[in-house]
Amino acid sequence: MSDDYAEAAAYFKRATAGHEMTVLHEDGLYRHLRFQTPGNGSSYGYDLIIWPYNLVIRGGWTFTFTIDATEDMFDLFRRTSFPGEINPSYWQEKVTAGRDEIEDFDDSLFEQQVKQHVVDAIRNGDAPRGIGAEVTRDIFEWGDISHEAGARQELENFRFEGWSFGETWEWNFRSFTPGFLWSCHAIRHGIELYAAARKTEAVAA
Repeated sequence: MSDDYAEAAAYFKRATAGHEMTVLHEDGLYRHLRFQTPGNGSSYGYDLIIWPYNLVIRGGWTFTFTIDATEDMFDLFRRTSFPGEINPSYWQEKVTAGRDEIEDFDDSLFEQQVKQHVVDAIRNGDAPRGIGAEVTRDIFEWGDISHEAGARQELENFRFEGWSFGETWEWNFRSFTPGFLWSCHAIRHGIELYAAARKTEAVAA
């Protein structure tokens, strides 16, 4: 698990430790479930709205997941991840509404890739002396790298003693947003609370 995943998981666990489920509607595969901490208002609360082949999570963010091959969307999320874990790389493929909120520019990922490229160039003997300091100054200290377009332009414009970064258009500087990771954890958590409630009901019956 990456540091970002671990941090998101820990944050979600702390924020939702007191969550309880309220069934607002249930008719077969048509379900509206609410998860929140009693007495805490809507803070960190969210709704799962499910109908055949579709699931919507609505909280601080809203995402709609759709897949024609799975009627009960709870089954999709159960089958495509280990218990208690999430699978955002696969699940993001099923998002039909909210796609603009799945990924965003990650400045730390940008810095990591640029520095690794420079280190590799130095090891291979392809870069001139002083390249590390020049990249630090021109890109990380003076450059406009607060957004993806600016970061890519800085790479495109960089020149030092005839050395450049070359073709970088395939480099990926985007990672999952905190909102999407939160939503993935919320879905998985909601499914587990729902299953636990139904198991308790079955035992009581």
